[in-house]
Amino acid sequence: MGLDSYLYLKDKDTGEYIEYAYYRKFNALQGYFVEHFNINNPGTVEITEAVINDLYLKLNEIRFQPEKANLLLPTYPGPFFGRVEYDRMYHSYIHQAANDFYHAKFLDYQKYKLFYSSDW
Repeated sequence: MGLDSYLYLKDKDTGEYIEYAYYRKFNALQGYFVEHFNINNPGTVEITEAVINDLYLKLNEIRFQPEKANLLLPTYPGPFFGRVEYDRMYHSYIHQAANDFYHAKFLDYQKYKLFYSSDW
């Protein structure tokens, strides 16, 4: 039991869903989507290119200026959401998500839609 979050693609032609990324107890990312999209449990929201760019910029800035983590993408406490410290685990999630959102900038959005989904 705990927070599971996914990025997944939906093929516009076939309707097929493809897992793009998975995060286990990355509560700061969940907090971003709660704050900006009021996502519920379980919840799914389509991610636009503007959201991808916003998140990538925040994630990348935290990678190079970790002292800004609590301002740019604060931890988000919740039931079974994991640790709320800005520790090695938090920064490993930041690094992974920064890479995922960087590559998401180059997806073919004529063919796919990108979604964030979470459940706990």
